[in-house]
Amino acid sequence: MSGDRGKRPGWHRGADVALLLLALLLTAATTVVLVVPAVVPAVVNDRLDLAIVTSATLVSGAVAALAWARGRVAGDGSALLRASAFTVLALLNLLVLLAGATGLDARLGATLDDPGQFPLFAGVVGRGTAAVLLVLAGWAALRRWSPTVPAVLLVLGPAVAIFVVLAWAMRSLDSLPALAPQAALDFIAADPTMQLPPGSAPVLVVVQSAIAATFLVAALLAHRSFRRSGRAGDALLAAGMLIAAFSQINSAIHPGSYSSVVTIGDFLRLGFFLVILAGVVAESRDDLEDLRAANIEVRRLADAELAAAALEERARLAREIHDGLAQDLWYAKLKQTRLAQVANLEGEPQQLSDEVGDALDNALAEARHAVAAMRSTSQDGPLLDLLGRLVEDFADRFALRAELTTDGTPPEVGARAQAEVIRIVQEALTNVRKHADATVVRVGVATDDRVLRITINDNGRGFHPEAAHGGFGLDSMRERAALIGATLTISSQPRDGSRVELRLPMPHPEGTDGN
Repeated sequence: MSGDRGKRPGWHRGADVALLLLALLLTAATTVVLVVPAVVPAVVNDRLDLAIVTSATLVSGAVAALAWARGRVAGDGSALLRASAFTVLALLNLLVLLAGATGLDARLGATLDDPGQFPLFAGVVGRGTAAVLLVLAGWAALRRWSPTVPAVLLVLGPAVAIFVVLAWAMRSLDSLPALAPQAALDFIAADPTMQLPPGSAPVLVVVQSAIAATFLVAALLAHRSFRRSGRAGDALLAAGMLIAAFSQINSAIHPGSYSSVVTIGDFLRLGFFLVILAGVVAESRDDLEDLRAANIEVRRLADAELAAAALEERARLAREIHDGLAQDLWYAKLKQTRLAQVANLEGEPQQLSDEVGDALDNALAEARHAVAAMRSTSQDGPLLDLLGRLVEDFADRFALRAELTTDGTPPEVGARAQAEVIRIVQEALTNVRKHADATVVRVGVATDDRVLRITINDNGRGFHPEAAHGGFGLDSMRERAALIGATLTISSQPRDGSRVELRLPMPHPEGTDGN
């Protein structure tokens, strides 16, 4: 399935256009925020801030869990690295929630009363680490990298390291690097809705821009994966990374790292989490489609292998009958003929000898027919060619007028279905020879409304189908038809010939059957 998706240029073009439009929209919105003074990049709202952080925590945790599950089941290194990145982000959001709930945010300088460096430091370290891990995840996806370290260590290791770094930072607030000068922090405290004046926090702008660039690299790697696989999940991952990059740019315009402050960057960050979650869900759906396609292919290969084994066994049995039973019957026929000549039999002994000779002749004919039938089904080739050879051989062997008619070239069926169709036609012809006392038999092949229809008509003496239940091999023919999803109908009347019709539905062009 994934190969089919990768061959659809229209799908690629549509996704590329959507990504380009998203990039243009984000660029235009960021430009408006920068150049239009009337547009405020932030609002102060406690409940909205709490709702966004809570939603981000839940969504990032869900993404991490889903990616971890996929990585462990499939041994997918890229999924495990993605789980690691979102574990870091979920930890960062959870710490913000805990700090606000315990009142620790004031001591850490995370409130507007006395804004400090720690919220900026925590955001830069956490999101920077997540961006690097997402770049590594994109690289792993392109290289199809399988991890050699335990999944738990790969997923939880970076989050534990970030927790240790932040714990140290909490104890060393006065030693943290100054990402924003005190004047910039005072400006935020005085008017938290306005963007920082240009040049007021150059270090913060450089660091946030570097993280944005890292997210852009991750977006490009996800886009390359999408171009190769055609999977919707990869396209959504690329879109999410693009949104994350612009969220960092907006964080440079206004660092919304303080309690009650909600910025455009916060909304973009929440959008990033939601798009990534949609991407993970789409990826799971694509995995299910690929698994379904793989199961269909496995069933097809299994059926082909089974059919090949059956054909090989029939060929072996044909050789054994030809070299063993048929030769013994021929030898017995010679001896019976010689015995009748030498003994000069008359009366009832002669009649018994003739009956034995007739029985041997019938047995030899059956053996030859069985050998021909088994060898015909062991040949490769189109169904119509095999039916043509079967009908021609039947006419030559039993001195009956046998014809094959067709309304065109029928669609090809699977190996197993083809073998069963041949056996059903053989059994029908055998019934004509044994029981019908016919002089003409016609085999017709037609296709009506994606149904392959094969008919065997004779001008014999006919019979009552309901009275022949369990005889003439009819049950065997019906069972063979049922095995391949076909239906078999038999119509006949005494002194009015008989008709056998096999109807085999054909799959749609895009479908795949198990036959």
